Amino acid sequence: MPKTLITFQDFKMSQSNKVLLDNINITIHQLDRIVLVGQNGCGKSSLLNLLKNKEECDAGSIWIAPNLKIDYLEQDPPEPIINNLLEFLSKNNQHPNLSRTKEIIEELNLKKINLKNKLSGGEIRKIYIAKLILSEAELLLLDEPTNHLDLPTIDWLEKKLLSLNKTIIIVSHDQEFLKNISTKTFWIHQAQILKREGPYDNFHSWTNEVIEIEKIKSHKLKQKLKSEKKWAIEGISARRKRNMGRLRDLEKLAKNYESTKAIVKKPLNIILNKTNESAQNIVETFDLSFSYDVENENLNIFSDLNLKIRRNDRIGIIGANGSGKSTLVKILQGIYPPKTGKIKFGENVKIKYFDQNKENIDLNKTPWSTLAGNGDHVDFMGDKIHVLSYLKKFLFDEKKSLQNNSTLSGGEKVRLSLAKLFINKHNFLILDEPTNDLDFDTLDLLRVVIKNYDGTVLIISHDRFFLDNTVEKLLVFENNNIILKHEGSFSDYYEKFGLSKIKIINNQAKNKVSNKKIIPKKAINQKKMSYKDAYDLKILPLKIEKLEKELKEYEIILNDKDLFRNDRKAFDKAAIEITNIRKIISESENKWLKLQILNDEINNT
Repeated sequence: MPKTLITFQDFKMSQSNKVLLDNINITIHQLDRIVLVGQNGCGKSSLLNLLKNKEECDAGSIWIAPNLKIDYLEQDPPEPIINNLLEFLSKNNQHPNLSRTKEIIEELNLKKINLKNKLSGGEIRKIYIAKLILSEAELLLLDEPTNHLDLPTIDWLEKKLLSLNKTIIIVSHDQEFLKNISTKTFWIHQAQILKREGPYDNFHSWTNEVIEIEKIKSHKLKQKLKSEKKWAIEGISARRKRNMGRLRDLEKLAKNYESTKAIVKKPLNIILNKTNESAQNIVETFDLSFSYDVENENLNIFSDLNLKIRRNDRIGIIGANGSGKSTLVKILQGIYPPKTGKIKFGENVKIKYFDQNKENIDLNKTPWSTLAGNGDHVDFMGDKIHVLSYLKKFLFDEKKSLQNNSTLSGGEKVRLSLAKLFINKHNFLILDEPTNDLDFDTLDLLRVVIKNYDGTVLIISHDRFFLDNTVEKLLVFENNNIILKHEGSFSDYYEKFGLSKIKIINNQAKNKVSNKKIIPKKAINQKKMSYKDAYDLKILPLKIEKLEKELKEYEIILNDKDLFRNDRKAFDKAAIEITNIRKIISESENKWLKLQILNDEINNT
């Protein structure tokens, strides 16, 4: 029998007068790898914090094995003050193994990190993960450990945790990570912790079974309550004294029903139409490259990218942190200029960009005022609907809609950002790391939104389960500054190549890049486009389309293998026309591209 480390007996935990956990009786054993899951705000992080600090509970008791060392990776660790990384990672270890510490620093690519610069979220988390892995603690608590990590680092973390002879409790939204790590699942549900032995794989089917059983019990209890209430109304006056006990039982039954009735989630049904019909080709790139010139050194990010994003494509972008994923999507939007090559945008393309920093939420406002200002309606899909009805689509109730944004959790802020995003009209949606800080409900919401979105989607993400359920193609930032175009899901790619080809960025180079300010294209000082230019901008796509049809017709003629022998004049004419048409198309595309850039710059002044 494994050694017992922690026992909860009739445990109760409250926060802000809200009971988070009640009457909990569970045991944590040595070498358990437990995933702790539940809705946002149910008490997962609070429970980890209580265990780390060995605080007292509101009722009941917690027994913790004597001298049990516990280490905790919190969800948003502060930026550490470090003069020497080796010294920082060895601190609090009674017998630090310096060779192992150096090995971890090397494996996490922290060797050349510039501690004088402001560290990124990913760098901060990797430093604390290194400290946790090197810890002498017997019990490790990890709260959202994969946030801000790239795929190679998540893969490394999985393997490292599995190799440790430790007891682990993990809170995470990364479902692939949970599947690969867990031996037990603790589900916080209606202030209870329901325990399931075995890996996380079948979590959703298990929870659905639990909820179905709860619904049956709740229905039976409701019928009994209804029957007892009827008796109370019709029969109490006849035998008042004799039936007071039954009345007290009725009161207990009503309270029991309210506390245990099944919470049935309504299926999410959000249909989000695009603004209007965009061109078939949304964005095309031709021999696109990007690099930084830093300290007389050319740092190449990617080269010779020829890409065509078509209408209704669902594309995921994966790669190591700092490999250029966010830079690419900004180039595709025209925010940053490429070093070489050109970009061609389709007609009627309206882009909306969801930044991973989510800085578009005013913390001094409420969800209501964020969307409706001083009014009470929003424009949604051409109709005016009440702001509360719209917010309910994104899992906000009336009370939460009127609370200050500063009180919202990370997941709630993301939901509000999405709600704000989808009020605006667009047909090309770009999401940069949208899954950070999300709970399962919000992840489900986002998957439904993307599934029902009638437009084109480009997603940067490290969440493997999310990618498998939202995209059909991948752009993979690999070694040698190559961006691989992969048809299929993330799982397809992983099965073929693993993660060995994904580009690893040297921290020294990355720090140089982080200090390099990218200057967006300057707007041309021109009040308006000439009438001729405006006419050409409108007419050139039609001209190109007509020329492409003619080109296809001549190519069909030239494909006749007997044409040269049977009709030399027709063959020569077709060959000459193909050459001329291709030249005119190329010139027209270049002219249209210059006019489109000019038009965008004028409109952005």
